[in-house]
Amino acid sequence: MSLSDQLYKILPEETFVFLRRLYRKYQHVRYPKLTEEKFRKILTEKLGIKPGMVVYIHSSVDKLNLDFSPLTLLNLLLEVVGEKGTLLFPCWHFQGRAADYLKQKNAVFDVNRSVTMMGLLPELARRYPGAVRSLHPTASVVAIGKLAKELTGEHHLDIYPNGTKSPLYKLMEYDSKIIGLGERVVSLSFVHVVEDVMKERFPLKVLEDEIYKCKVIDEKRNTTEINTLVPHINITHRDIPGFFDKYISQDAYQKFRYRGVNFFTVSPRQLFDEMKLLAEKNMIIYSG
Repeated sequence: MSLSDQLYKILPEETFVFLRRLYRKYQHVRYPKLTEEKFRKILTEKLGIKPGMVVYIHSSVDKLNLDFSPLTLLNLLLEVVGEKGTLLFPCWHFQGRAADYLKQKNAVFDVNRSVTMMGLLPELARRYPGAVRSLHPTASVVAIGKLAKELTGEHHLDIYPNGTKSPLYKLMEYDSKIIGLGERVVSLSFVHVVEDVMKERFPLKVLEDEIYKCKVIDEKRNTTEINTLVPHINITHRDIPGFFDKYISQDAYQKFRYRGVNFFTVSPRQLFDEMKLLAEKNMIIYSG
């Protein structure tokens, strides 16, 4: 367990957030800012991104300490995967628990207008010309590139948010990677794919029984109602970084720090296979 994880467990949340911000400012002063040239090398040489790849990105621009703009970063990512590649970003639009959001009487997901809560880079991707956003009301994903429609088009047809019709599951059908830019695997959405595929065979109940409905406005301004299951309160008790460090192979997951910034890379198919085998032995990311 990292020092940050230990402090999070013992300190009041406000104190932890204050110290984290202070430490981040110190890191940005201590290290020189990352240039476009240096960042391109991180993407291609350390994270293994190649032309034609499908890449799902978790990011925190504030933590990256860049000497160029977030829009330049998005364009750099698009340039690295090329015309035949595809970028995906988490793009849901609410904070807190999905169940609490969907219980609101005015809960509406407008695929064109609902601003994502997942950070600046996903929001820039959402607004990018030609971007396609999945219609799932609690686990929306935005994609740019050759396979954007193919990866996102069926997401809303499955009541399991990360089931077999989800973009995350479909990553396994292609030459793909999941990467973290300024992030650790604590933010990794893909861990829930195994749960939604195994369903009742997963050792812990991770979704509520009730099927929720949400009003969704699609890109053509048509209104429909989408059904979905939502996460159970059980999933709040988890330790993804600790679980990965203990059980997951380097073929599936690697992490590193460069100039004080966290990065990670995940191979979706390898990680899915390893997590499924572990779950069958009652070894999971959850403690409750």
